[in-house]
Amino acid sequence: MQDKPKISIITPSKNTGRFARETIESILAQTYKNWEHIVIDGVSTDETLDIIRQYPHIRWISEPDSCPNEAFLKGLAIAKGEYIMLCCMSDGYLDKNWFKRCVEILDSRSEISLVWGNDQNMLEDGTLHKIVYNSWFDNPPPSGKDFIYYWLKNGTFFHERDLCVRKSIIEFCCAGSGPETFYPDFMYNFTTHGYLPYFYPIVAAYGRHHSDATRYVEAINKKLMAERNQIYKQYYKKIDQYKRKLIKREIRHQYRDGYGRILPLEFDIKRCFEYDKENKLVKITKFLIPPIFLWFKNKLLTRYRIYQNLRKIRKDLVNNSKIT
Repeated sequence: MQDKPKISIITPSKNTGRFARETIESILAQTYKNWEHIVIDGVSTDETLDIIRQYPHIRWISEPDSCPNEAFLKGLAIAKGEYIMLCCMSDGYLDKNWFKRCVEILDSRSEISLVWGNDQNMLEDGTLHKIVYNSWFDNPPPSGKDFIYYWLKNGTFFHERDLCVRKSIIEFCCAGSGPETFYPDFMYNFTTHGYLPYFYPIVAAYGRHHSDATRYVEAINKKLMAERNQIYKQYYKKIDQYKRKLIKREIRHQYRDGYGRILPLEFDIKRCFEYDKENKLVKITKFLIPPIFLWFKNKLLTRYRIYQNLRKIRKDLVNNSKIT
């Protein structure tokens, strides 16, 4: 839409034509207008390309690819924007000021490299369903330098549908990554290199759940699922290894601003232990409360049954005495 766009929105697509117009219109509805929209299509055979051609502002290509991540990496390579966003065809934006909010944060705060928010699920028929993390409105993920402690605790991923990240940062964090490992690699490299995120506590985008119009129609077989699980298992293992090295002081965590410059901020080892204690307390609570509750429940039920039996015996004795 602009010769020198501030934002590049990259949209992977394949055979999602019945949702394409809604996705495109949700981007057009944004109050902030200095952006470009890039669609990387995987050779759709439905109406997707016919709909895309109706929007001359869209930059698009249609060629075979293996998955949405490969399509995104293709889009990243040709993006002109200073900031990058990802919006798959069939997803979209709920907050019309989301682009504006992201640009305001990234333009005014050089220490922030990424802005993200909350998502809401959408059913196939367009009905809005559950907010992904409703609890984050009362207890949001930390922003800035405190995010590392939260991430070391649970390996949280930024929501792909609503993140806005500096292009130079995502290019650096994804260098050498293949389509299969692109997003876990990005999360790990972003956080361990000390880049800082900013969480905006609003529902920014929606992600549609549908049965037959996902990125690819082919069913995911057991082998692919096993490979994917192995990738994420390796991701969490790397986080644990990084944490152990920090605690043993074998490495030093350094914070960086949105241009890669080291920030004068200190990583606090004690915070790791504090989060560990919180995590252990949650685990203990989850494991102990159900058995304790069950024990009390069984005790109460047993006493109630005894009480009922005693009442029955007493009633029988009274009836027998009246007969005699």
